[in-house]
Amino acid sequence: MGRDAYGMRAKVYDRVVEPMNAPLRRVARRMCPPEPGWTVLDIGCGTGAALAEYADAGCQVIGVDTSPAMIEAARQRLGSDADLRLAEGAHLPVDDSTADLVLVSLVLHSISRSDAVALLREAARVLAPGGRVLVTDFGTDGLRFPRGWATRAFTAVAEILAGPRHAGNALAYLRHGGLRPLAEEAGLTVSAQRPSAGGNITLALLTA
Repeated sequence: MGRDAYGMRAKVYDRVVEPMNAPLRRVARRMCPPEPGWTVLDIGCGTGAALAEYADAGCQVIGVDTSPAMIEAARQRLGSDADLRLAEGAHLPVDDSTADLVLVSLVLHSISRSDAVALLREAARVLAPGGRVLVTDFGTDGLRFPRGWATRAFTAVAEILAGPRHAGNALAYLRHGGLRPLAEEAGLTVSAQRPSAGGNITLALLTA
């Protein structure tokens, strides 16, 4: 296995990134309130913050990430019995028709277009009947001044600091229209959409 690109980031993720992600998760839960008994799959689960919230709501949770360091951080948060799985590329180590809700938060912009489409196809594969995919990612419907402009500038700096490949993928994601064309190519339909952070972020519910 190659070097874990998120190894160092996992150590500071909760202190640096979580204060920005927590408000987005609150919007996401209002947009699709969890129901006890649901199986919730978080693709790119990071340190497990979202999984902990859905577990507290009575859901069965599964976390998937490509980073061993992030999986370990999530296990420390959720406990040794947590269902956390290491993924290779866009393939999800999850059975068909498993999840009532699939979370994909700030992942699609960070990977290549072909991988983003493949990941959304995998998300559709693992959806249980009537299930939905809840995506949080960069918005492409226009920024509102001043908040949208300010947050886009901040995230642009963060993408550049993440490395040239990451920044290039993010730029391509925005240039090609963001989520909607990816969802359509993956055979998913955008059933609801909500802007956040002044238009810098979009939350969308997708159905198969």
